[in-house]
Amino acid sequence: MLEIFRTIPIGGTIFNVLAVLLGSSIGLIAGKFIPERMRDNIFNCLGLFTLYVGINMMLGMKHSIAVLLALVLGAVTGEILGIETWLNTLGDRLKAALHTSNGKFTEGFVSATLLFCVGSMAIIGSIEDGLRHNPEILMTKGIMDCIAGSMMAGAYGVGVAFSVVPLLVYQGAVTLGASMLEGVITADMYANISGIGGLMIMGIGLNMMKITRLRLGDMLPGLVYVVFFTMIFA
Repeated sequence: MLEIFRTIPIGGTIFNVLAVLLGSSIGLIAGKFIPERMRDNIFNCLGLFTLYVGINMMLGMKHSIAVLLALVLGAVTGEILGIETWLNTLGDRLKAALHTSNGKFTEGFVSATLLFCVGSMAIIGSIEDGLRHNPEILMTKGIMDCIAGSMMAGAYGVGVAFSVVPLLVYQGAVTLGASMLEGVITADMYANISGIGGLMIMGIGLNMMKITRLRLGDMLPGLVYVVFFTMIFA
């Protein structure tokens, strides 16, 4: 299977998208038969695991000050640009276009988009696929996203499935542009991207467990800033 997706442009991202669609479909079908209390417990377990993944990623950072500055400046930039608001608006427009009455459509779309797109695996996997035509990292991520997508779709509904649109655009664009990054992204940059991505993933876990209501979409520019701050502190 690896060889098939190795020969396809953005093959790893295509596998990832198909995996999310499969997981979402399973969640939409099986979710109807799972009691709400049990679904909440499963969702809390998913939130805890997401928190664990984020902590592991965060601990890999090399320059904590660079990550902190990037996170803060990213959040300020995101607030000015209204990224979180834009994501919510996009989710609402999709909901209106589909004429769905699902009250959790937008929340599911935004939460799934952040979960699937934020993190070192999405970035590093896309670069690996673009530079070396090796989709293995994204295929591993796809399996993880399939499991997460099934749980989220059972709780939030069809909005989770539509997260494949920004996922395809985001990872596909990074993969296609990866050839221009050859020799630029260093090991420290990878580590700090993983660190700031881990902090955002931790935030997703906390939001999933309804402990916080962090506006994580506004923090996304930090993934760009951390590269420049790493160049300074390294």
